[in-house]
Amino acid sequence: MKRSWKVIIPLLLVLVLVLTSCGKKVDQEPPVSNEDVSQQPEDKGDQGQDEAAAGVGEIVLPHPMTVKKDGATVGGTLNVAIVTDTPFEGIFCTFLSKNAVDSQLAEPLQSGFMRAGQNKEIVDGGWCDVDFNREAKTATYKIHKDLTWSDGVPVTSDDLIFVYNSIGHKDYKGTRFDSNYHNVVGMLDYNQGKADTISGLKRIDDKTLEVSFYEFTPGILWGAGITYQAEPAHYLKDIPIDEMEGHDRIRINPLSYGPFMVANIVPGESVEYVPNPYWFGEKPKVDKIIAKRTSSDTIVEALKAGTFDIVDGVSVDSYPEYKDLSNITLTSAVTRSLGYLGFKQGKWDVEAKKIVPDPNAKLSDVRLRQAIAYAMNNEEVAELFYNDLRIPANALLTPFHASFWNDKQEGYPYNPEKAMQILDEAGYKDVDGDGLREDPKGNKLQINYLSMAGGDIAEPLAQFYIQNLRDVGLDVVLQNGRLIEMNAFYEMVQEDNEDIDLFMAAWLVGTNPQPASLWGSLSPNNYPRFASDENDKLINAINSNDAFGETGMDNEYMVKAYHDWQQYAMEQVIVAPTHYRIGLTALNNRVNYWDVDPKNTDWGWEKVGLLADTPEKAK
Repeated sequence: MKRSWKVIIPLLLVLVLVLTSCGKKVDQEPPVSNEDVSQQPEDKGDQGQDEAAAGVGEIVLPHPMTVKKDGATVGGTLNVAIVTDTPFEGIFCTFLSKNAVDSQLAEPLQSGFMRAGQNKEIVDGGWCDVDFNREAKTATYKIHKDLTWSDGVPVTSDDLIFVYNSIGHKDYKGTRFDSNYHNVVGMLDYNQGKADTISGLKRIDDKTLEVSFYEFTPGILWGAGITYQAEPAHYLKDIPIDEMEGHDRIRINPLSYGPFMVANIVPGESVEYVPNPYWFGEKPKVDKIIAKRTSSDTIVEALKAGTFDIVDGVSVDSYPEYKDLSNITLTSAVTRSLGYLGFKQGKWDVEAKKIVPDPNAKLSDVRLRQAIAYAMNNEEVAELFYNDLRIPANALLTPFHASFWNDKQEGYPYNPEKAMQILDEAGYKDVDGDGLREDPKGNKLQINYLSMAGGDIAEPLAQFYIQNLRDVGLDVVLQNGRLIEMNAFYEMVQEDNEDIDLFMAAWLVGTNPQPASLWGSLSPNNYPRFASDENDKLINAINSNDAFGETGMDNEYMVKAYHDWQQYAMEQVIVAPTHYRIGLTALNNRVNYWDVDPKNTDWGWEKVGLLADTPEKAK
């Protein structure tokens, strides 16, 4: 990458970093659905098992990260399972999609638009390189000359401008317009109707776009204010932004610049892909891909029957039932997911575009949040519900960003005695003798817990955590008396349903580790609605010009800034992190190549082939 200065970011925890990936090389993704939807092996051919796959430190992977087999491919149809118990939304637009299922469905349509380096910063090698210039406060996109939409129209800088215009539009209701985009020159003026265009966007030519920033912050190197994907301006620009999400050009007939294009969609149920005739990269090895929704309670039987060639994010709660099947091979990796228990502490102000904390919220007392965090037995959950394919989380950063993740931070290990001590000292006591605590004013305290439906373990898992909290005297009840379907769940969380006190969710983090986009006061993605001056101060320190030294990035400063924020986030219990995840992919033995190793950056759907005309069935 050409720069007017040198970026130096030494890798601190290389052994951990080589383990951290989630499925394919996806640079930016929205929230994961929930805890129960995921997402030594037998010798089954030439498996490129990395040394790290056998286990590094305390993170031990049960299966290799790479499976690669020799042999001629036969074309044919690749059958892919989308494991979800509810119909998928099917929003094929990167700035409108809201969940990981839609991101998974979009992967064959996209192929490495931007590439991430060893610390997940943007580097050259994708279909769009970025030239950063700190002195000029600019980032210049350079799109590959041959990159073309599936209707034959070239991908141009207009497609990037269209993304900025859409995210900054006053009628945009998505989650991407946050403080990172506020830093783009002219973005707020455009959003507020003071300007007809975004002055910080300079179209150099058809394939080159220069973006100017008010401040050139470290986060820009990881994508703060950078769009990781293009969207087809010529195809979508005439659709009003507030109508775009439901339009057929998004839901039924989306365009692609990747190796595959959509041939047919059955809304909520399946997507059929065929090779993109305008794709200039390596020729796809299959004639067709069919991705079909299937429920988690039938996936094991489907694997046995060879119904699916690939099940990415196969449910870990049924792991003992499929791990030894003769007709499949498994891969594993520590994913980019962070599970958490959220505490509603305010609301999102749509007009002001910022969080407004509510000091009277039930969970506004940090001591109550700390007690809840200590009362959660995440270690036993990992063992009982997830077959030890979950890792109790100690921070709001994940091992995916190993250079900045504080692996030494204690977090909130299970300690019900300490939880009860904190509650006693904070004045949460059982006043009426019914075994449940009242608030410090002696009023009845009932806490609503919102949890998502999906899979056999969803209900018992929710009840397990509820019992954890009742064991320390907190009256926690399932909101509405039942689990909530995924799409309705996120609608309630995003719209700050007034009955929510607690909610269980997860994020699938992108390549940019800076916390403003998830936990900052100007981010609509900050679903708990926690905000404080100190939180903003610590987040701003991470993104400060102080992080730049004379020859590039001051790594010591960056590590300290990230560690300081992680410590504050845990002390304040912005949310209570639950688990990091080990993700599994099940492959029918006829699949030739699958790779979740983050070091292998050239993997793509075009490389996946079939070695036999029919799938293997379990013996």
